[in-house]
Amino acid sequence: MKSKFALFSGSCLCLLAVQYLLQREALACVVLVEAEANPDLDQLKQFLRHHQIPTLQYREESDSQLISDLDRLGANRGLVYLFRHKIRSEVIRYFDNDIVNIHPSALPEFRGPMPLFWQLKEGAETVRLTLHKVTEELDCGAIGADLDIPVHPFDTSQCLHQKVAQMVPALLEQFVQQEVVGSLNWCEQPQGEVLQKIHYARHVKIEDLIIDFQQHTSTQIVNLARAANAELGGARFKFRDGLIQLMQATRVDCDLVGVRSGTVVELERTNGLLVKTIDGAVRLDSVLTEQGIFDGYRFAILFGLEPGMEVSNF
Repeated sequence: MKSKFALFSGSCLCLLAVQYLLQREALACVVLVEAEANPDLDQLKQFLRHHQIPTLQYREESDSQLISDLDRLGANRGLVYLFRHKIRSEVIRYFDNDIVNIHPSALPEFRGPMPLFWQLKEGAETVRLTLHKVTEELDCGAIGADLDIPVHPFDTSQCLHQKVAQMVPALLEQFVQQEVVGSLNWCEQPQGEVLQKIHYARHVKIEDLIIDFQQHTSTQIVNLARAANAELGGARFKFRDGLIQLMQATRVDCDLVGVRSGTVVELERTNGLLVKTIDGAVRLDSVLTEQGIFDGYRFAILFGLEPGMEVSNF
């Protein structure tokens, strides 16, 4: 029987996967998330309408209509990528367990909804793109294919999302070719005590974005800012009675001793705004406030910061 995939997604980042399946004449339909209108989802819908690709609407309350429509369109396999809903057992059974998910981490590490943020925050140098079976327990199914993607030191979460999207066709081709030649080997994920030591990529809370100059190293601050840029509005540091959003920072060597972390150690038009950390200093490259977006130097001048002042206590 010829494979006809139903692609479950809610982002236009899935379009390269759509085009791959179209080229192989293996796309039955796209199942869209149930969500409020947003530019990303609207762009996806517009593309699908323009190319006359059948679409189905996921419903939180029931799978019965979805399963009926999948059967009508001849969808016999499932592919999940950037889909915010949990696939329920009725849909898994409809596909006879032949439904896979694409997850950007080396499973079981970073299971959960926000793997790229947490990997960037941890300073990952590569991200593994993993194709695994969908099970009732999220991100726990057997792994069939994977490939590694290098992380550039300047990459943000959005950069990585785009890199991952570009590599999805290569992962699918690897999966398909392994099926064709009979070399596909499903590897079960580790269980038991090993799972107590893995990172879980849960939803990000505002507390996760707060910079603590008394605790965070320069590298940790830089990684937090790029992990949260721009999807989450950057890292935050306390300033006056509110929080300022830090979109980009750079680690700077600084051997000053006796200076409290969080103190402005340099403010100069060329070098910008430098703040002491526990192991050096960081230059605040891009700062977002209610008044606009500024480099560190302009931010400091407009908001009255001077060398010797503590950023978080000002």
